[in-house]
Amino acid sequence: MFYGEFSFQALENESEALNRLQKAMEWEGCEHHQVVYKGFAGGFFLDSRLPFTIDDCLYIDTENDLLVLISGCIYNRAEISQVFNTTIQHLPEPALIAHLYALQGIDFVNNLNGDFAIFVYDARKNTFFLCRDHVGIVPLVYTVAEQFLYFSTDIIALCRAFDEGERLNMDALISDYKVVDMTLTPNDKVLKLKAGHYLKSNEKDLIIRKYWEPERVKTDNTLTQPQIFEELKSLLEEAVQIRSDKRFRAGAHLSGGFDSSIVAVLARKEFADQKNFYGYSWSPANSTPDKDSLDERELVKETCRMAGIEPAFIHIEVSDFVELSKNAMQNFMYVHEEKVLDMAQLHQTNLIFSGWGGDEFISFGSLGVDSDLFFNFQWKTFFRKNPLKDPKKIASYLIYRIFFPAINFIPFRVKKSFDEMLRHFKREHTQFHQKTYKLYYCYRSRREYQLGLLKTHHLPERTECWAITGYKRGAVYRYPLLDRRIIEYVLKIPSKLLVKDSKYTRIILREISEGLLPESVRWRLGKTDAAFFSLVNQQTLQRGLLFMDEIEEFKKNPDLYFIDFEVLERGIKEFKENKNYKDSTKLCGDILAFKMFHEFTKSYRAGINKEVIT
Repeated sequence: MFYGEFSFQALENESEALNRLQKAMEWEGCEHHQVVYKGFAGGFFLDSRLPFTIDDCLYIDTENDLLVLISGCIYNRAEISQVFNTTIQHLPEPALIAHLYALQGIDFVNNLNGDFAIFVYDARKNTFFLCRDHVGIVPLVYTVAEQFLYFSTDIIALCRAFDEGERLNMDALISDYKVVDMTLTPNDKVLKLKAGHYLKSNEKDLIIRKYWEPERVKTDNTLTQPQIFEELKSLLEEAVQIRSDKRFRAGAHLSGGFDSSIVAVLARKEFADQKNFYGYSWSPANSTPDKDSLDERELVKETCRMAGIEPAFIHIEVSDFVELSKNAMQNFMYVHEEKVLDMAQLHQTNLIFSGWGGDEFISFGSLGVDSDLFFNFQWKTFFRKNPLKDPKKIASYLIYRIFFPAINFIPFRVKKSFDEMLRHFKREHTQFHQKTYKLYYCYRSRREYQLGLLKTHHLPERTECWAITGYKRGAVYRYPLLDRRIIEYVLKIPSKLLVKDSKYTRIILREISEGLLPESVRWRLGKTDAAFFSLVNQQTLQRGLLFMDEIEEFKKNPDLYFIDFEVLERGIKEFKENKNYKDSTKLCGDILAFKMFHEFTKSYRAGINKEVIT
């Protein structure tokens, strides 16, 4: 993780703001390295639980007046070596970046495949660049103050360093409740550098440019089903392989679905010599699903037995939420992932593979597919997917999946569901970010929908949170299903090739996982984790009761300005007076969420120099 302050004048002393930023980023056991070079002052952090060294983060070429900082990894060294006809396998990441910059200038970033935030300072040209990876796996934020530009790979730290007591922009934190602009931060002065963009600055200009343009990928109508299965399987295996750094002790997220399962199985193969490889599941050990429900934990165990993985299920009690809520600013309210990191620390796992992003591309479902088939007059394939024996279903698809999205009409039932979700919000704070809202619900093709998913920036929201939380807990994450080559390949597939029959969608991973996953996982329909939701249902009332009497404290918090406390307190009154209050689950769920927001803002507002961050 790095941070910095830049001025086009030589810096004599570090500013107070830079010192605040450093302190805000620190955590227990971190190793800070200060860097000062001409117009730049800043530094980076290492953690003894990770195998990174100074050379993995910093490179200074005094002969060419060049400084490079990187947080993250570059995976396609072999490919780059072929492009430039040079051997670079021995170079650490920052030195590699410096070498490529010398050959190509900032255009080198177009050739990278990796998870990265990069700072390049070309002192000869008095120019610097900030670059963020294609999908936004690694966070990168910046702000301009007077004649200085400040940046960091820790979003909240930079926000806090420049906090002057203004009301927090809570839209940056409440995306689970409503459609928001996912590029926001809690501090309006701090901006995210968008995925697939770089920032260039010199004494005259500050320019932000998009360097990755997946919308330029053309549909390839010459592709066949056997071809896409074979080629995507090869790409997926390689995506896992190039992310398998043997300096780490690896594990993986593992659920009963095939996204995480195939990633975990392929990663296990890459770490075959590692004695214990754990599959970390959000399915709780302390839960009993309904009698007739599929127990996802049994699917996890099947995959583990087949692949030689040790299953690891989280255990979460109601009382745990007292501490989990107090740590909301560090876990970004991903409480179940904090439990995973607890187990990973016990197992000394410091590299976690994840299947995040599969739903959006390689294991994509049906949204937009019917539109493509309908508008391109591919009736035979359309009716193979939607048999005439079920006319009501076809009529529903035509209305809700094809016509409404095509004419930019969002159904009333969608709006109604959001109204219910926002019941305890003040009306003036229930508005959506319209551009993002339309990207989710208005499209005329699968391609348009998938490109919209990239434009909403919802994928980086999780990866950037886990990049910060994980690093401070001694772990890093890898997302093979978000490899840029896989995304670009999926975008060129005609929708007709994503149809097998009327029963099974998401056929790519179902087909290429043959022999790798149990058949019960490969052909599973649905994604509901009965054990997880059973525990949530059992504990929701108790979780809410833990914090129900703290509402008066919530009301004193100016950053909870969006909550309609009149409606909330009316609901609490009815809940206490009526044991059969029908909305008790919603009420108690919201109280827990508001507690998390409350503790987040309290930690955010705490004095940086007085706080011990763990």
